[in-house]
Amino acid sequence: MSPTLIFESIKQQRGMISAQQFQNLAHLLGNNRKDTAQWLLTQLQAWAVAPISRFQVAALVHARNQQGEDFYAAGVNVELTHCGLESAVHAEQTALHNAWLNGATEIRRLYVSATPCGYCRQFINEFCADTGVEISIGEVDATLGELLPLAFGLSDLAVSERILDAKGKSHLGFAIDFATGVATGVDEDGNIEQLAQHVQHSYAPYSGGRAALMLSMGEQHFFGRYIENAAFNPSFHPLLAALSQVALKGQGIDFNAINAVTLHEIDSLKSHRDSTEVMVRRLAPQARFQYHCANNNAAAANT
Repeated sequence: MSPTLIFESIKQQRGMISAQQFQNLAHLLGNNRKDTAQWLLTQLQAWAVAPISRFQVAALVHARNQQGEDFYAAGVNVELTHCGLESAVHAEQTALHNAWLNGATEIRRLYVSATPCGYCRQFINEFCADTGVEISIGEVDATLGELLPLAFGLSDLAVSERILDAKGKSHLGFAIDFATGVATGVDEDGNIEQLAQHVQHSYAPYSGGRAALMLSMGEQHFFGRYIENAAFNPSFHPLLAALSQVALKGQGIDFNAINAVTLHEIDSLKSHRDSTEVMVRRLAPQARFQYHCANNNAAAANT
């Protein structure tokens, strides 16, 4: 199999790469791990949706799941025209969300095509208990601690559980059969139930307002989990998380193909309802917007 065919499989797998695929690619290219990652980043940059900046960024996360299996998760930046710049998605966010949605319980290394901005360094900090995790930027290697000294994080708000603390939970995103490239676990009858499960597995230790979103494009469904951050501003909006999954098809985002957007959230002192509805009306006015909110007496915001 050629590198081109392997990369085509990666596209079918929405940017998910098995350890075996990565090793096969390295063998075919005659590269070491770092150079293979760099080759992938170069290919992945074409998937970026950057109509405003024209600056295409790719990221690759080397992760490990609860079963001790290594894999790689890709990410690209996504920008939305006629929306505020605060709606832009960074490649590191896409890659980390992609890894987490597909069962990551440990981040082993990150590879990025451009130096992570301060926003992304803060976002990465929420995922990595070890500030010694390495980040490769071209030929330069640095630890998270070197990129983000004197960091503000979970402990400053008396939170101990990180995003990747599995505690026996299985991941609930679509599972990839790496042999066939077929996504499983998403069926017509179970979509809403699966969305509710994504809400439970989202991360909102500061507000208690867990949330997730399902974006439907015909028979295809893309899920985005809310990711909260100690610094609040790098928190990942569930609609943006779902759109980043669409971008990982490597075909851009056809907003005209979106027929439904369903947001589920737990009641708290903050809500994604208004911002989601505004963006949907702007980006995909033909889409049906559905909203569900569940009461949770235990939800208490630390604001």
